[in-house]
Parts: sequence; C-alpha cells; structure tokens
Amino acid sequence: MPPVFVAIGALATAISAASAATLFTVASIAMTIGTTVFGAVQQKKAAKKARRAAAKAREDFLNSLQERTVTRIATEAPHVYVYGRSKVGSAIVAVLKSGANDEYQHLVCVHAAGESESIDEVYINNKPLGTLDADGFVTSGDYYSTKTETITESFATSPFTLAHTPSSAVKVIAWGALYSGSIPLPYGPVSGEVTYSRVGNTITVTGSPSSPVPIGTLRVNEYRVIYQYKENTSQVRVKKHLGTPTDPADASLLAECPDKWKETAVLRGFTYTVIRLDLRQAEFQNGLPEINVLMKGRKLYDPRSGLTEWSSNPALIALDYLTSEMCGVDIEDIPIASYITAANVCDEPIQGLC
Repeated sequence: MPPVFVAIGALATAISAASAATLFTVASIAMTIGTTVFGAVQQKKAAKKARRAAAKAREDFLNSLQERTVTRIATEAPHVYVYGRSKVGSAIVAVLKSGANDEYQHLVCVHAAGESESIDEVYINNKPLGTLDADGFVTSGDYYSTKTETITESFATSPFTLAHTPSSAVKVIAWGALYSGSIPLPYGPVSGEVTYSRVGNTITVTGSPSSPVPIGTLRVNEYRVIYQYKENTSQVRVKKHLGTPTDPADASLLAECPDKWKETAVLRGFTYTVIRLDLRQAEFQNGLPEINVLMKGRKLYDPRSGLTEWSSNPALIALDYLTSEMCGVDIEDIPIASYITAANVCDEPIQGLC
C-alpha cells in the first residue's frame, strides 16, 4: 500500500504544473492506475471470499458426516432419508421408564424417514450389540452375563414341563403318604426318587418310587424336581420397526408402559427402534448413551422393472429423491428414459476393481 500513496502524491504535483493537454494525459494515467489498484483490491477480496466459502463448504460437509451418526433429543425429528447401506444416528423422540423401581428406561429412536429394507446392527456407545434373540435381547458382549441357578419346581401330575432348560442332571422326587391298600398308615409325609424320561423340557415319570419303609405303598401328592439352569441376563433389548404403512404401536411399550404409550402412538412411515436399557448397568446411569444403527435404507422405484425394492443404484437414488415428499417433482416431468440409461450404466461392473 505505501507505494500507491507515493505514486498518488507525485501525480498531484505534476498536475499543478502541467498544461491542459498534459492535465488530460495525467488524468487518464491516474484513472488507469486507480482502476488497476481497485481491480487488484477487488480480486484480493474475491479470493478471500472464495477461500472463506470453500472453508465453510468443507466445514458444512464434515458436519453433515458427523450429524449422520449423532444422537439427539427431539420432540419433532427432522425427515432424514437414508439411501444404500449406511451407519446413522438417532433422534430420540420419547424416553419412558418401567419396572417396580423404574429400573428400565425405554428409548424411542427414529433413524430415518420412510420404509427401509433392514436394520443390520445396533451400536450403543459405539459398541455393536451383535446377534439378538427372538425377543430382541442381546446374546453376548458387554451388556450380557450368565450365571448358574439351582431351582426346585413342584407338579401335581406327570407329565410336566420345566420352566427352564436344565444345564445339569435332573432329580425327580415323589412326595406323598403311605397306604396299606386303602388304609393310610400312621406315618408323616414320605418321599422317594423316581425314574423318568425327558424330551426337551418335558418330563414324564416312568417308575414308581421305592417305599421308604418295608410296608405300604406311596400315593403321590406331588413331584418335586431339582435341577440347575443357566440364567442369561441381558441389559439391553431392541425392538426394530422398518416404517411399513401398517406398522402398529410397539407391543413392548404397550405392555410395559401402558399409561404412557397407547395404541394410537404409531410411527408409521419412520424407521425406528425401541431400546430398553437396564439402569442397573453402571454405564447407563450417566445419561443417555449414543445410539447408532447400520441399516439398509429406502426402497427405490425402478422404472426398468416396475418394482420398488432396496437398491444402492445412484441413478435410482436421484430419481427417488426428486419424486419424494422432500422435493415433490411429478414423475411425469422427469425424463425417465435418461434415468433408465443412467441406471443401466450404474449397474455395470467397473473393470479392474476387485
């Protein structure tokens, strides 16, 4: 900047001592210099503005990647479309409690708008839950434990079914009173071990107990069964909902939180999970955990086949987005032939890649 001021000062001295013709020439030179300086300044401003815009674009992009996996509390979750297979976060729209001592916390977590193909994995604090059983309980990992319990069950008649699957030998003892014919003998309650057959958890008594005294027979009043079993304790349960148009209200919430969740509380058209946490787990006592899911997202209409099914084809993704509620473009206004051509190209394998 100092050379510019110096040039302007020398120019003013020359103008005061020049003729009219010279004045015109000097004025022209001044305008040229001024225009050049102004242009240079504007270029610098434009370059700075472009750099700021590029930096903001990078920041927005990085933030968008982070927000895909964020867990947020929201009374009204934003509409988020998930295409292809992706790991995404949660918008927790309800937090409920149940249990005699409010030991269970139920989180209603919305992951995406629209019907999805599948939820393949659930993560809590970035730890995958792994395989879930038929009821949605975890079967391994940090939120699962096993211990051996000993139990005695009583049954009036045979056959009978045990409440648990035995992990040890089973002992069946018949309890009753001694009789001589139809006459009861003057003894207190007596017992004897009996033989049995077992199919699964069902026990069928196959033999009579030996009398504990030389005379009389034992009339059985009950069978007592003693055995051990493995008690599996799961601190997390997951119920998955894929956003189908007929999806009812979550059955677990209706059963365990009937005063807080009603049959009209459906989230049709949203892919969500209901995650029950056992607050007796120390990790869950310090606020809500971060919850992510790995999922296959929206089902896409394919004009080539007329089917709507899951796909990661970029051309079909673009077509779905344009015709979705988000954009609302009428499919009749779209050059379908061009999208079919693009979809065919996207389906072609890339040579040289494994």
